[in-house]
Amino acid sequence: MNSFSIITQTIVFVIPSLILLYQYIFFKLGYNRIDAINVNPKDLPLLSIIVPTKGERPELIQGLLDNLAEVDWNKSKMEVIIVSDDSPEYFEEMKEKIVPPQGLEVRMYRREKKLGFKSGALAYGFEKSRGDLILTLDVDARVRKDSIKKAYFHMLQFGCDAVTMKWIGYSHNGYSLLAKGIMVSTIIADNSILRGRDRANLKVFPVGCGTMFKKSAIEEVGPWDYNMIQDDLEIGARLINHGKRICSSDSIVFVEVPDNLLAFYIQQTRWAMGSIEVLTRRFKQIITSKANILQKIDALLFLLQYVPIALTFIAALLISVYSFLDKGDPLNSIPLFTLWAIALGIYAYNFIKVARDSGIKLIEALRSLGKISAYTVSISPFITLSIFSALKKSRNYIITPKGKAGKTKIVYIILAFGLLFLFASINYLLHQEFISGLWLLYYSLAYIFTFSSYKQEIK
Repeated sequence: MNSFSIITQTIVFVIPSLILLYQYIFFKLGYNRIDAINVNPKDLPLLSIIVPTKGERPELIQGLLDNLAEVDWNKSKMEVIIVSDDSPEYFEEMKEKIVPPQGLEVRMYRREKKLGFKSGALAYGFEKSRGDLILTLDVDARVRKDSIKKAYFHMLQFGCDAVTMKWIGYSHNGYSLLAKGIMVSTIIADNSILRGRDRANLKVFPVGCGTMFKKSAIEEVGPWDYNMIQDDLEIGARLINHGKRICSSDSIVFVEVPDNLLAFYIQQTRWAMGSIEVLTRRFKQIITSKANILQKIDALLFLLQYVPIALTFIAALLISVYSFLDKGDPLNSIPLFTLWAIALGIYAYNFIKVARDSGIKLIEALRSLGKISAYTVSISPFITLSIFSALKKSRNYIITPKGKAGKTKIVYIILAFGLLFLFASINYLLHQEFISGLWLLYYSLAYIFTFSSYKQEIK
């Protein structure tokens, strides 16, 4: 076996298998975990809810305010701070159309000097806040009546400086298999990277929507850095550095998930860029933190979560070129291929089980799994570019679009890669080099399926 085979087999089979099994262990720790809460303070502190917004429909913001007006919290001790990065004209239009619910204090600000993106808006809102607690929410977030109080009680019970809420995805597009797939994936991710890792005594990072902070903790580490794209991971790294405890609760926040290729592509490439940005710019804070060595390694691995996707794409390119050199089957390892297939099988079984528990029918669960898997693979080239873009000084923040699917030219790039991988697959199979041929066939079909599915989305 040559060095090329060793490297590609490690990237294609070993690393993904270990990641899937690693996440599955944490999922089992977090799924159905129930935290015993036995605190019930008589007095509630002043709560500031910061909601950054740009280009959002007034009725979407109104929906959030109406939702917050129903939560179980003393309204005299709650303020909602809306921070707009819109034009003066649109801001005035929003102010005219939005009607604050009776008894709920709502303050709307427009940033004249737009430093950074969402992180800058959160920092601005923090400056305007008066509360002892800070809760960050997106405009499309919705909470249950007891969600905020449960998060606060969790904070008291376990001595937390910040508490993440449990993400439950929703979509206005009831026909989108992608949205259903992301809803299930969101449950799996929440129970593995948040609930499970918290139970394993590893360091949990805040989430961008639905994290409650003690104001004193933010004051100690400093507010959100407007130079950074990924607000949650960035401030999380500094909280970890200062020995602050970030916990994961079972308090629910509903978040809108993408239901089309363009929205999914924008969201995932931004998250990929943001995670590497935090890794490179907050590496020292994590390494020099008070966490133990296992917690530090896990935190770094968490920030590297998008790198295996990029490595697999690069490996697929190299394997495709290798097919035309007629030098054999670089992935020819039945044991590693079997390990990879077993890991995928475990993930698929777990996905379908969670989907069924969520009320999704078996056939829909299978189709949703196929769609989100294909879409994730097909945007690998752009995730790879985003990872490298994170290393540049100048970076852009694009808000995940909501509503009707938009048109994008990335599908033609996706199709081109799909055809390249398909031709390489056929070449391997014609030479009876079956493992590389079958793996590239599997990989190429994700790209081709995505192109075909996108055409149906925009009809």
